[in-house]
Amino acid sequence: MYICRSMKYVYLLLFCPFVYASAYAQDKGTYSKDFAMGNDMLTKKNYSQALRYFSSAYKADSSSANINYKIGRCYIAMDGEKATAIRYLEKAVTNISATYNPVNSAQVSAPYNAYYYLGIGYHASYKFGEAINSFKSFRDHVISKDSLSEIDHRIEQCNNARMFILVPNNAKVINLGDSINSSYSDYNALIASDESSMIFTSAKPLINGPSENGNDHSYIYISYPKNDTGWAFAHMLDKTINGKTENASSFITLDGQELFITQGDGKSSTIMTSFINSDHWDTPEDPGGDINNPASSTNVCVSPDGSTLYFVSDRPGGFGGKDIWRCVKLPNGKWSLAVNLGSTINTPYNEETPFMHADGKTFFFSSEGHTGIGGYDIFFTQLLDNGKWVDPFNLGYPINTPDNETHFSLSGDSKHGYLNSDRPNSKGGLDIYKVIMPNSGEKPLTVIKGQIVLDNGTALPDEVHIVATDNVTGQSIGDFKPVKSTGSYTIIVPSGKNYTLSYQNGNKEFYTEIIEVPGDAGYKEIRKALTLSPFTWKVTAIDSTNNGEHKDQK
Repeated sequence: MYICRSMKYVYLLLFCPFVYASAYAQDKGTYSKDFAMGNDMLTKKNYSQALRYFSSAYKADSSSANINYKIGRCYIAMDGEKATAIRYLEKAVTNISATYNPVNSAQVSAPYNAYYYLGIGYHASYKFGEAINSFKSFRDHVISKDSLSEIDHRIEQCNNARMFILVPNNAKVINLGDSINSSYSDYNALIASDESSMIFTSAKPLINGPSENGNDHSYIYISYPKNDTGWAFAHMLDKTINGKTENASSFITLDGQELFITQGDGKSSTIMTSFINSDHWDTPEDPGGDINNPASSTNVCVSPDGSTLYFVSDRPGGFGGKDIWRCVKLPNGKWSLAVNLGSTINTPYNEETPFMHADGKTFFFSSEGHTGIGGYDIFFTQLLDNGKWVDPFNLGYPINTPDNETHFSLSGDSKHGYLNSDRPNSKGGLDIYKVIMPNSGEKPLTVIKGQIVLDNGTALPDEVHIVATDNVTGQSIGDFKPVKSTGSYTIIVPSGKNYTLSYQNGNKEFYTEIIEVPGDAGYKEIRKALTLSPFTWKVTAIDSTNNGEHKDQK
């Protein structure tokens, strides 16, 4: 018995090295395969899939600075995950190599870039001193002039963040909750001026499963207020809007009749427009002009009077990255060639998500440049009467954070804003937040909401529209078209002025009225209803506000 037991020990001593060698070889083989697959996904910017492979490799060898770097790199690129990257990147910078080979799975050291991404992680976690030190460590090994400028910009953002956080404004930023936000990215809220509806985009998968290749596919949804306690669970917008390509909501006109969306294939994107037709949206079409040429175009907005379109593009001729451009409406109804908004708005960095308030002068946009505190910040400026822009102002903390804040919009009364952010308290990826604006005073605007109906219940002719004119300047405030199926319309005008509303069928006026809006009215709604005879166009007007004069015409 003693001899057998001794032989067993000898056998184990002889056999175990082969077992360990086999297991080690198997682990290294799995590691190499996962590493290669992760690199392939990283090259394709499919960060979630790359992370799955790198995490599998990490289980085989968690000591490698290289695999810690790769995992940290993925988390940095994912919305709301920058803080998670820190513990991996802190390990990565303990073993840095000047001869780093990104595709060599046997490489156990990390590149100097690890300091750069660690700085981004620290910055997003409000560790500004550590972030600055990491950026400086990376800068010591940078040769490119452009890279040096980028690092200096990052350090400047850290210092700006310290300043803004020391003097926060009294804005309240509120997550819209589970009825709107999910564990996936939810973004680009389009709010009706009276906050009666919300169109937004979500990357959450459909009930029948995720999209092809494991990528999150985005769809456009709509929601309505729920008993003053929040928003009802959203339902998907028409199939005409949610096609097979990637879709994102971008802008809806004040009258709610024209919807701009962005369609893309992951490589480039175009701006498309759809009009409401009875109870559905028409198939989106190219808005024309050179808006979608010669490069990718993303977010868009239109001035309240419909005369100017602002959009984002990375086309040549800009100041760097993505710039904001504008087109004006030509007499033939088409859009002019695009003109860059200039260096007051655009910087060598990216600008995004323009929004013109209903007052026609206050302009919001997001930028990675200017006096930012990290990622995209929201800025506002004013359009002067001479066509120039006031230098942009940062909306400050807590509206802006070291993370990304984009797609800001403001309610008609200026009391509530809405934005996207990937800040740490999100439910996953980008979330939509409501902002109770600091020191919000009501804008001197008046909303005229009305309805034109035919007394026999039929739909209005396509040619019916309303022209609003400032009686002092004689300038047109805008040309507004009622919804064909319901006859409802929305007109927003500045208070303290006298207006003429001309109701026209084609070029023939069939009704007109004068509206006097007091200067101290603040934000106010005027509701009107017109009932028309389809044969004589004789008008019976019911003015629920008694705030206007009118005359009947045959």
